[in-house]
Amino acid sequence: MEKILIATGNAHKVSEFSSILRNLGADVELVSPKDLGDDSEPVENGDSYAENSRIKASYYYEKYHMPTIADDSGIEIDFYDGKPGIYSARFLPEMNYKEKNEYITSQMKGSRNRGASFHCVVTFIKDGITKQYEGILYGKIAECPSGSEGFGYDPIFIPEGHDRTNADLGQEFKDGHSHRALALKKWVEDNES
Repeated sequence: MEKILIATGNAHKVSEFSSILRNLGADVELVSPKDLGDDSEPVENGDSYAENSRIKASYYYEKYHMPTIADDSGIEIDFYDGKPGIYSARFLPEMNYKEKNEYITSQMKGSRNRGASFHCVVTFIKDGITKQYEGILYGKIAECPSGSEGFGYDPIFIPEGHDRTNADLGQEFKDGHSHRALALKKWVEDNES
């Protein structure tokens, strides 16, 4: 079993990565910076998911010289002209996610412009070699938040071909179909070849 450092302090993300990778049959053990007693974080000042993902992976790889995986992800909402995008975690900073989701759906009340997509770029560094993998999940914004599984914007995002939100569909669905799952599937396939 390969030990891989996951470049995040977000416990939800560590749990989701672990669940997706188990589902994909990857024989890896994820170690977070917190497991190593490290609460430091890099400055994410890139202007794309790929840049921010690379910044995070490089920061921890340079520190620990062990295989490192990172992702940067976000939601792009047509109603907001593709925002918040790479600023998804910092969007409406005075609000928690429950409040953000309620605010977004109230702003969009009555709008037919409901298209949205979740984007993810995964960066993997091993032996000094950097590779990146992208996953995009298309869908739309729900009329109102729904569901208790997942985190972030999951309660307001309905994936294409479904009539329930990610938070309603749950972790089993996300393990196989989320933007992160799509990017990680490419990574697993590449590492098997």
